[in-house]
Amino acid sequence: MLYSSPTIKSPKWLYTKHLQTIIPNVYRKVDGVTYNRERIETWDDDFLDLDWSRIGSKKIIIISHGFEGCSNRVYALGLTKILNANGFDVCVWNFRGCSGEDNRQYFGYHSGKTDDLDYVVRHITSTNNYDEHYMIGISMGGNLTMKFLGEEKWESVDKIAAAITVSVPIHYETSLPHLIKGWNQIYERRFTNQVKQKVLKKQSRFPEVMNYKYILESKNLMEFTERCTVPLHGFKDLNDYIKKVQASAFLKKIKTPTLLINADNDPLLTKECYPIQLAKKSKYFSLEITKGGGHVGFCEDIKAEHNWLEKRVANYFMKGA
Repeated sequence: MLYSSPTIKSPKWLYTKHLQTIIPNVYRKVDGVTYNRERIETWDDDFLDLDWSRIGSKKIIIISHGFEGCSNRVYALGLTKILNANGFDVCVWNFRGCSGEDNRQYFGYHSGKTDDLDYVVRHITSTNNYDEHYMIGISMGGNLTMKFLGEEKWESVDKIAAAITVSVPIHYETSLPHLIKGWNQIYERRFTNQVKQKVLKKQSRFPEVMNYKYILESKNLMEFTERCTVPLHGFKDLNDYIKKVQASAFLKKIKTPTLLINADNDPLLTKECYPIQLAKKSKYFSLEITKGGGHVGFCEDIKAEHNWLEKRVANYFMKGA
């Protein structure tokens, strides 16, 4: 299904796509959310930290954050707050190495590491505490979510009633090169510095695992991915990684009602990240392209309790559309 294109009525001073991206994500504040952390041990001698906000509901929404994000990002807090207010328990799981503590293994996460998401879903569903299970994926977490739903290899997918993904660069073949161009280097340089700092933490613990000098000389995130992520996770080369992890390759196989919301001015997305024709034909996959909003911005009033996205997400899960 292809939804209509709502207009995000951003303040006039947020007059560019970059301002609509940066200001809401950096300066907006969300109060009133308190997490309870649960640490679960993984099958490979590691751990995942799950941050819970429970209200005693029988409905749970599992949130996957974005690249180098965590449960304390403003978008996660905002979504948690409005979903709690509308009758949902929320679990925001932190990718390996993103919860404020370095993970045990020499490897961390990547855009297609769905075995961790499967593990989280199986852990939550095994408690039998919930009658309904939903998912939200933000940016890279959205790519991970849609890949998980479309892989046709995880039995846990059958437990998910519906999903929303937001601001997702689903086509890495074009979006990854796009990230290192022009003004997008504002974001890319920050990402690259963050992942390099994580590599430095591994150096003293695993001195023989990686060619640290070669990795730390990476000029951008694309080179870092090729030099670190690709060999560390067993991919043949960068092209192999891109084609195996990008969600665009799995959309046709999704059998769970899934809505993708991408702003038409998202600076990190290419035209290939708006699968309009697929949405028109698909029974399960839907697309909504907003007019304005930037990347995970969707700000109409920086001081408002809830932004456009949070209200849209709550409405979708409450009404199913």
